[in-house]
Amino acid sequence: MAGTLADAWAMWKADRGLLLPVAGLILFLPLFAIMLLAPAMPPLSVDPEMTDAARRVVAETVSNWMLTYGGWYLLASAIVQYGALVILILYLQADQPDLGAALARAFRLFPRYLPAMIITGLPLGFGQFFVLFLLPGLYLFGRLMVVGPILIAEPQPSIRRSVGRSWVLTRGNGLTAAALAGVTVLGGALAALPFVLIDHRLTAAKMANPVVIAMVDAAAAGVTAASMMAVALIQIAFYRRLLSSPVPNKGI
Repeated sequence: MAGTLADAWAMWKADRGLLLPVAGLILFLPLFAIMLLAPAMPPLSVDPEMTDAARRVVAETVSNWMLTYGGWYLLASAIVQYGALVILILYLQADQPDLGAALARAFRLFPRYLPAMIITGLPLGFGQFFVLFLLPGLYLFGRLMVVGPILIAEPQPSIRRSVGRSWVLTRGNGLTAAALAGVTVLGGALAALPFVLIDHRLTAAKMANPVVIAMVDAAAAGVTAASMMAVALIQIAFYRRLLSSPVPNKGI
């Protein structure tokens, strides 16, 4: 694990002049825009003692939010995934394309890449809603962590084969992969959480200062963008290390 983190840090130090524009334009800006311009999703909390009328109000509130803002949240998420794909292409394609070529190739690969990322993110998604599934979700996410690099670096694999290949490559390294997932994904979410909570408090206040809200949203978006870039670099470093080591025949 320490070697993978060191490799990712070395990539950042060597290439931050290239990575910063990608992180700023494709990771940070969409996140900042959605945090600043769209309200957070209202809580879908239903109490057994609530009346039918109160439950209908909750359902209508959430439904109206999804109709008004859900599409923008999906668009921002898609752009961020596109940015992560660009980073993978910069490092993993054999001809080492420049930034312009990587941006163009990412458009062509994105229709295959996005569904793969949705599949690999499902375990963590379940973990967010069911606490008991959090640790198994981290383990499964770790085992699928190199699906993205496989799609980019290996000869035209399908999503199904990429998932299977990731499962084989990470065999025997499941706990390491889960730890890497926890450090990057959960670490980034926890680092951004204070700013998100402050934003919610300020937004709910009657005399909230828009400049202060913008600064808090920028901090939250910056932390989240940094964690997304860290995830991409760690995926690359982990994939390269897995390729250079023999695959064990047993273990988790």
